[in-house]
Amino acid sequence: MTEQMSLALSLRDDCRFDNFLAVSKSGEHIVSFLKEQFNAEEESLVYLWGADGCGRSHLLQAVCHGWVAEGRSVQYLPLSELRDHSSEQVVAGLEYIDLVCIDEINLIAELADWQQDLFHFFNRSRDRGRCLLISADQPPSKLSMGLADLQSRLSTATTFQMPGYTDAEKITVLQFRARRLGLQLSDEAAQFLLNRAPRRLEDLIDKLRELDRSSLIHQRKLSVPFIKQVFSW
Repeated sequence: MTEQMSLALSLRDDCRFDNFLAVSKSGEHIVSFLKEQFNAEEESLVYLWGADGCGRSHLLQAVCHGWVAEGRSVQYLPLSELRDHSSEQVVAGLEYIDLVCIDEINLIAELADWQQDLFHFFNRSRDRGRCLLISADQPPSKLSMGLADLQSRLSTATTFQMPGYTDAEKITVLQFRARRLGLQLSDEAAQFLLNRAPRRLEDLIDKLRELDRSSLIHQRKLSVPFIKQVFSW
């Protein structure tokens, strides 16, 4: 019997549905589906894909938070952190979990052991009526998994493409997240941050968190001079 690996993985507290701003109709539809329709009775295998920074990881963790609040068991598996571990130990016993979220499955496209162990886990999970939520940077048909059975199984998932963000939409999201932190981010300050920081939305939000901590310490508003000071720009 394979020993189950102790997964010391925690969900980000700010990765919740009320902290996610869908700026398009397709984004709103995906959020609505994940909040209200995703369950074993309706859909047990769901696949989200989209470009880096589109919010996939946020939504996977938001679903986990929602299920935990309802008293159901969850496990979040960020493959960027786990792919160098034993796949057999990582997935051992997870078929007893109500929901398993596998983030960035594209990262194991060239790892045969991971593919075999995930495929067998998928079968065990399905047999027990559990739910799987998977993310990747491309649709199932483009993954080029070496294991054809896994590729075929992923192709049966209910699949959604996550929309990307224009620069204007990134500013809208940054200002939304700033308000959630009790801050005001002017158009000028948001545009300056967008122009100087890495342009991935996740990186921009990380910068906003740094600004939140600094503004609390220094009791300063998020002005352009203050942003320059914090990041030595």
